[in-house]
Amino acid sequence: MQTEKKQKLNRAVLISTILHGLLFGILILGSLWYKYMPAAGGGEGEGDVMGAVMVDTGSAAQEWGRIQQQQKGDVEKAKREELEQRAQEQEKKQQEQQRLLQEQQRQEQQAKIEQAKQEQAKQEQLKQEQAKQEELIRQQRVAKEAEAKRIAEQAKLKADAEAKRLEAAAKIKAEQEAQAEAAKAKASAEAKAKAEAEAKAKAEAEAKAKAQQKAQEDAKIKAAAEAKAKADAEAKSKAEAAAKAKAKADAAAKAEAAKAKAAAEKASQQAALDDFMNSGTIGGGSSRSGGNQNQGGTTGSGAGRVSGADGARVGDEYAGLIKRAINRNFRGDRAALLGKVCNIKISLARDGTILDYQKVSGTDDICVPALRAVAATKKVPPAPSDAAYDKYKNPLIAFDLK
Repeated sequence: MQTEKKQKLNRAVLISTILHGLLFGILILGSLWYKYMPAAGGGEGEGDVMGAVMVDTGSAAQEWGRIQQQQKGDVEKAKREELEQRAQEQEKKQQEQQRLLQEQQRQEQQAKIEQAKQEQAKQEQLKQEQAKQEELIRQQRVAKEAEAKRIAEQAKLKADAEAKRLEAAAKIKAEQEAQAEAAKAKASAEAKAKAEAEAKAKAEAEAKAKAQQKAQEDAKIKAAAEAKAKADAEAKSKAEAAAKAKAKADAAAKAEAAKAKAAAEKASQQAALDDFMNSGTIGGGSSRSGGNQNQGGTTGSGAGRVSGADGARVGDEYAGLIKRAINRNFRGDRAALLGKVCNIKISLARDGTILDYQKVSGTDDICVPALRAVAATKKVPPAPSDAAYDKYKNPLIAFDLK
């Protein structure tokens, strides 16, 4: 920029010098050809008067010197002006630089302010965004907490319901187990009672059987003793001459007494059978045994064969023996069981052992003691004949308390 200004100044000085040289040449030429003269009358006339021009070389030299001085002054002036202009330009430049610096500073300050504003706006926006984000996070957290609370409440409700269900199930299971234990204990107690009753009945039956056996043995011993005494008496009678007739008479009398005794025993057994049949029935092959039959039949010759009527009577007597043997083991409140019936079918061995038994009909209140009585009996007297056994090997016993 300074070089351009300097070039302009040099061009101005050069142009000024050329113009002054041209002016000086024109003046010289003009002084050679013309001379200006004032009009007559000392210059007060009304018109100009052209005349010859005289050139004064001294004046021309002075003029030339003046021109040179003027040119020199112009150069100095130009230099001064240039310096002043430079100074002004420098000052302007400094001012401009100062202004530019101030403007730059202002712009920078403004830019800083704008940047600060933008930064502040950005910060505000960031704060707003952060606030929005925080609010969104808070809302999400609140939503998550609410969802977690809802899930926890649902889980708690579900757990409570499950706990109640398990508690109820455990209670029901405990009740069922208690009932099962009670039923088991009851069954065990009943089984124990039944076993004890059966054992007791068996012991009683065995004791009775032993007692009966002992009684039979005692009777046999007594009979043997009586027979021996009788034999001794008869031997003693035979030793005497008169005793033979008497012994015959005694034998006849004894036979008649035995016959009467047998008839009496049969009558007694028939009465017992009738009494038993009034309180229950027992059936064999024909599913019914009769009672109150008239004693009949005759004693044949030889080995004493039994007639058909006597055989039927013997079978009926055997049915009574079976019922009496079982009835001895019957344990129950007879007053409470009046009018109730229980039918039990049993299977007998030839020696009277009870092989099997089962309830056919009847209620438990009478059938239970009836079954216990059958179980406790175990064995009844053997049948007196095969015909009686065939008829009563599977009898149907009716426990009918009247």
